[in-house]
Amino acid sequence: MKSKTDSNTAICYKSIIAGILIGLGVIINTQTTPPILGATLFSFGLLTIIHLQLPLFTGRIGFLGQHLPLILIFNFIGIGLAFHLYCASRPDYLFLLHQLAVVKFSKTYLQMFVGGIFCGMLIHFAVKCKTPHLTAMAVIIFILIGAEHCIADFPYLLTVFDFDNIIKLVCVILGNSIGAIFIERMINYE
Repeated sequence: MKSKTDSNTAICYKSIIAGILIGLGVIINTQTTPPILGATLFSFGLLTIIHLQLPLFTGRIGFLGQHLPLILIFNFIGIGLAFHLYCASRPDYLFLLHQLAVVKFSKTYLQMFVGGIFCGMLIHFAVKCKTPHLTAMAVIIFILIGAEHCIADFPYLLTVFDFDNIIKLVCVILGNSIGAIFIERMINYE
């Protein structure tokens, strides 16, 4: 029988892997044209996470499951690790990431929050449906409409790190949470 410590350790490791997978999706999306192709390839990350049943904050928040703060922190660690390794091997990518980050964080708090709500709804649909084509469609839509995903936005924050942008990422986290919880409650309303 696993102890609580072993269980938490497993959640941490699996959450790091989920963060790395989202990081790979962001990396490929930001370097691929046309945008529809990049958005489609991004879905590899979420499809793999669902298939392997890895803990991703945006995939679990709608169900109000256990360990959500732990999952969020270790998803951030995983995506941070992916970007650190990739930028170490491709310093030119850091310049591109910085340019994209400046644009992303030029949005208002409200825009980040509302973008987070839409992404939260779409990712919850993707996880709840559990079918590859619907999952891919949800990812493609959230990227093409410019919605905000708190894990996917984290590397951008690291390149333009300041207090104002931290608050904007908190707005995205709240938006992702509200969007996912809203959809789950409406689907289960009787």
